[in-house]
Amino acid sequence: MLSFTRRHLSAAATLAVTLAFLALALRHVRVDKLWDIFSQARWRWVAAMCAFSLADLIVRAWRWRLLLSDAAPAAPAKLLFRLEAVGIALNNILFLRLGEFARAYMAGRELDIPVLAALSSVGVERALDLAALLSLFCWVGSTSPDFSYPRFLRAGAVLLVLTLGGLVFLAAAGKPLRPGGSWHRKLSRWPKIQDLASQMALGASVLRRPAAAAAAGGSLGLWIIDSLFYWAGARALGLGSVLGFKRSVLVLTWSGAGTALPAAPGAFGTFEDFVKSLLMDFKVSAQKAFAYAFFNHMVAYIFVTLLGLAFLYQEGLSLAELKSALRHGRDS
Repeated sequence: MLSFTRRHLSAAATLAVTLAFLALALRHVRVDKLWDIFSQARWRWVAAMCAFSLADLIVRAWRWRLLLSDAAPAAPAKLLFRLEAVGIALNNILFLRLGEFARAYMAGRELDIPVLAALSSVGVERALDLAALLSLFCWVGSTSPDFSYPRFLRAGAVLLVLTLGGLVFLAAAGKPLRPGGSWHRKLSRWPKIQDLASQMALGASVLRRPAAAAAAGGSLGLWIIDSLFYWAGARALGLGSVLGFKRSVLVLTWSGAGTALPAAPGAFGTFEDFVKSLLMDFKVSAQKAFAYAFFNHMVAYIFVTLLGLAFLYQEGLSLAELKSALRHGRDS
């Protein structure tokens, strides 16, 4: 009963955050006038946005295949593509970002590898994402005279250094944690911990090989693709003269900060408020800034969520079955 109460309290708190930010995002916005903006959207650019979303998933699958190359050398790229889409879709509809755990669980089941090794590779993936995103943010923020948040730029630089340091530590710790390594031998008195440590090391082992550079390059590439998504979104709504590529990178990174906040699935509210606030700094009206944020959010959300749920059911799993499997795995 206690865990049940905690889950519901956590859900209530994140929902409160969502509603608070949504209220902020809707300030000075005429909701009844939004359709006037959306109805004038240039749909060929919406098609381009969907193409960029698809390219993002392809790069993510290719990178994950690199990260799993020690644990699952023959991992099918098509399978990893589907699982990447499933993970993002579940993050969009489930609390606590369970999509990451779900795709690690499904990868372990489909590839016959330890789930913890798959989950470790997901953790490395997230660290590479953060490093690439922060690198783009620091580059664009430091070279854009109209970016008026120097404190966030300094904080981003510090966080980038810490993230790179964490990746270096993972690379260095991998070898001694593998079977036969010095740290692995010292854990022999605790067999379960020893086994868990070796599985985690297996998931991060690629960081010690040249493939790590390719994975890092893939991370940078997919965030450039996502920046082009926002660039295309500006052209779909007639904001092309305001948002060039560099500003689109800023929108991407700024929205990433918003979606990192604890909020309801899909990050509605936090995303809109962060994107709207940045566009208003670029002298875009509150009405058009909110419309742009909501439009981009919905295109990405609908495309990847429907695609991911279709792949989930293709795998023969319902949401209820997957949640039950994850709960069982967490309790065992």
